[in-house]
Amino acid sequence: MVTKKQHYYPRCLLKHFSNNQGKVNVYIHQANKLSKMSYEKICAANYTYESGDTNDNILERKLGVYESKACLIVNYILKNIDSEQFTITKEQQQILFQYMFLQSLRTDAGRINFINLIENLFSYEPRSTPIELDEIKDSGEKIKKFNWIFKQANMLEEILNKLEKSDDMNFRIAISQDNLLTSDNPIIGTDEGRQIILPISPHMCIEFQHDSINSSEELIVILTPEKTRYINEATINTSNYYIISREPFNLIQNNYIYNRFLNENWTIGFPHIS
Repeated sequence: MVTKKQHYYPRCLLKHFSNNQGKVNVYIHQANKLSKMSYEKICAANYTYESGDTNDNILERKLGVYESKACLIVNYILKNIDSEQFTITKEQQQILFQYMFLQSLRTDAGRINFINLIENLFSYEPRSTPIELDEIKDSGEKIKKFNWIFKQANMLEEILNKLEKSDDMNFRIAISQDNLLTSDNPIIGTDEGRQIILPISPHMCIEFQHDSINSSEELIVILTPEKTRYINEATINTSNYYIISREPFNLIQNNYIYNRFLNENWTIGFPHIS
């Protein structure tokens, strides 16, 4: 049986942002409205990982292998972080490192960025601003090209197997007292890839940080209110379709959403863009 509705942000991760009724607060960019929705109905599109007239679910199944492993580790973190025996093995860190890279690729924006890279390998320059909806709408063939490439034999597996977490990339679990947001592009990358962040619940995110940013050996750290606000703003900046929160958006978040998507005289600035 072919799966028609395919999620680009796995439900096994999204569910941690929902309330007891399985609902999340959502800002829907394309409709410019706030809503409360089931987490299962967002961050999905029909046949999003297919590449032509034949819908075979090949890439959908490949992605499912990696997301299942990552979701098990995230569940373990959320359930056991207060245990005295809690630890994250090097193998678990490697799985999360690979998955965070994969998650950054599998969205519309990620697939377009990847194809732009391989099509302009010797002249490509990293973007300083996020991909916008208009570019996504004009890049359907690039998305299909990505899907076709990663359906081939062991292409996806070979790339991910070569992606090894280096010793100078330090894994941390960061705790926030304030509410963390997530979006359809949940991976936040800064400092040319030397820091990558994934919120995994309203009060927790996982991070890989290069020694040049933070060389501490602490596994669990506390986010300052300023860092939480930075992460939330970065989440809003990179969103294309949905901004997601367990709690209703507060005044500061609503104001930032308005500026990001509706204020034509506003641009993303420091500290997100120097």
